[in-house]
Amino acid sequence: MSLSHEVKVQLQSFLEEAADGEKMVKVVEATLDLLRKNHLLSTMKLEPKLVGVHPSNRDGYGVNPQDVLDLVDSIIDVGFVKGRVHAVGVEVESQHVRDWNSNLFASANGGLGSMEPDLLKVTSICGSHTNSALRLFRDAVPHSNELVCTGGRLSMEMLKNRDPAFHEAATEGLSWDVISAAVAREVPEILELVSRSGNTSLQRGEHELQVLRRIHGLYCKMQASGQTPSFASLKKQILASKPKCGVSVPHMYSYCLKCSGGQEAVHLKETELFVRACCPSSRQLGPDLWQALSMEIKGHGSEAVACFRNGLVKSAYVRQNVSVGDCRKLAANFTKVKEADEIMLAVRAMLTEQLGEWKDAGLVKALATMDMCMCSMVLGLKQKGEKDYRTLQAVAHDFCLVAQELTGRTLPLKWQGFAEATAAPAAAKASSSSAPVLLELDEHGAIKNPVGLLESRGYALGSNVRRRADKTTGKIQDVKGGLVYIQLDSGDVAKESIDKILGNEWAVFTPKSEAEVLEDLSIYSPSTNVELQAFMLQAEIARQLQKLFDEQSSGIDKLALQTKPQKQLQASQDIPKGKVTLVPLTSKILHKGSSQASWFEATTDWTMDARKFYLSSSCVLPKEDDDKIKPLIVPFFFVNYTEDEDEANVKLQPMQAEKSSSIKIPVFKSTKKIAAGEVVLCYKAKDLKAPPLHLSPSAAKRSSSGGVAVAAKKKAKK
Repeated sequence: MSLSHEVKVQLQSFLEEAADGEKMVKVVEATLDLLRKNHLLSTMKLEPKLVGVHPSNRDGYGVNPQDVLDLVDSIIDVGFVKGRVHAVGVEVESQHVRDWNSNLFASANGGLGSMEPDLLKVTSICGSHTNSALRLFRDAVPHSNELVCTGGRLSMEMLKNRDPAFHEAATEGLSWDVISAAVAREVPEILELVSRSGNTSLQRGEHELQVLRRIHGLYCKMQASGQTPSFASLKKQILASKPKCGVSVPHMYSYCLKCSGGQEAVHLKETELFVRACCPSSRQLGPDLWQALSMEIKGHGSEAVACFRNGLVKSAYVRQNVSVGDCRKLAANFTKVKEADEIMLAVRAMLTEQLGEWKDAGLVKALATMDMCMCSMVLGLKQKGEKDYRTLQAVAHDFCLVAQELTGRTLPLKWQGFAEATAAPAAAKASSSSAPVLLELDEHGAIKNPVGLLESRGYALGSNVRRRADKTTGKIQDVKGGLVYIQLDSGDVAKESIDKILGNEWAVFTPKSEAEVLEDLSIYSPSTNVELQAFMLQAEIARQLQKLFDEQSSGIDKLALQTKPQKQLQASQDIPKGKVTLVPLTSKILHKGSSQASWFEATTDWTMDARKFYLSSSCVLPKEDDDKIKPLIVPFFFVNYTEDEDEANVKLQPMQAEKSSSIKIPVFKSTKKIAAGEVVLCYKAKDLKAPPLHLSPSAAKRSSSGGVAVAAKKKAKK
């Protein structure tokens, strides 16, 4: 059965009317009425197992297993009301729909129960989560709600006692408005419209990844039509269902273009498979994190590192350990980020080459774990209990081993050379020493292997032991004929029966280490310690700073400081030439290997390492209505600079507080009269350094050959 021309035209007009989302619910009601009048919609009751999920449901995102489990709890709490469920479905229109359902349920790793695709009569557009909740009871899926569970699994019998109406729905199914398959084949956009209309009124709303799916789909659709997509042209359609993540959508749009994985959205689909099975729709990353995830990496604008960013998204949703600050580390750690991204892609290429198409839930989860582990390594995202790897390649190798177990296939171990041993946890090591062992007895009933028995209880050969009665100490030397030979510290050898040892009369202990003596303390004297000597010199610089400030500072009483709109030190009255001396008194005397623009070097005769001593401002400006602030203003640190030498009126020069001292402190001294109102300025030459140009070899060659040709012509003229 095909649709009439009139119905098609009317449906298209409904789609256009609802495009901006303003009248979506009203338009959907009119659409369903139109379909019913034209015998393209019927109502029927269907058992839960006969209803699947339509691929257009939630923009292809489908059903979230965690949401379904949460929905069971919610219904048990408030009770099932049949009239509150508006279930809308569509007849199964193709084998693709059945295959899609098989993949969806497989990706849930049992979280949605079982799926028999051949039994499907209808696939849901609205009411999908409710029907999935009914399925869970029929399949006795594991759940934590003790009110309706037996042995940790959902129970129909327990449900019947708790909520008969819910039990009836799980047994007989819901009442469905079923749309004809012809509509799905000829005007599939109608199904998306109905689904989004349902989402606008759902308490769960739409998952951010569902909205990402929509962004990708709309972008590709517009591009395929020959138009140039832009956020402005797609914004209304993206936000038509008024998703809760609406404020994040501009950044999600940017992320989608960079990191979805092209037309096929390979990265987005894989991320969705993993996240959907692990966290509920209510979990959102928020606009700030989406902005950080989507922004260009400074200095590497042409590099998307999409696989790595998808790893961050997985970690943000599931581990919830990614912050905006972590995303900003991408630029500083770009070399490792790029390396990780390339390894992630190489692993996926290997899987595709060896397995073809892979959608196994276990494999997707293992891949995601690998991605998140690499992201943790590169950006320092701590995850409790995660193996501490030294190289990214070792992570990839461990994944390959896991993938072999999951697939039952032999895979190339490309990174085997980077394999790292997994250290046994300390708790496991400790418990293994006291684990019981199977005793082997001889024909007389004696223990065949007494050494093994002792070792199983922690008394290995060579162990240091102490007798509890008198603190006698020794070392287990041998075991013969039911006796344990202990070499005592006194030099004697004691013989004790195994029963006494196992009876806890002797205890294993760790002897104290022997005393260590440092004979020559002069090599560790204060005069040889770099940090102590640096501290002492800093103290001396501070003393001389104070002395220089007290004895040489001048002109400060004739200066004023403008704080807004910009900080400027200026003369409050005329100051004659040479009457201003500004000393950098500060509590911040730094010992560093390199300087910063706002630091001033104090020259010394320091030779113990390559570091130098710098003076940094410790000034604090006063604030109104804040008594906690302790203001400090040292005029030296507010002198501005000029590139015009004639405009400058002070000069930076070294000065000693004491003639015999090797410490020289930079001070500003006035070089000309400073009139009242003039800004105090010091000359600083303009930095004319520019980065070198990188010429291509061909250009250089042309330039060179051209030069030779010109020279040859000139020579010929002569």
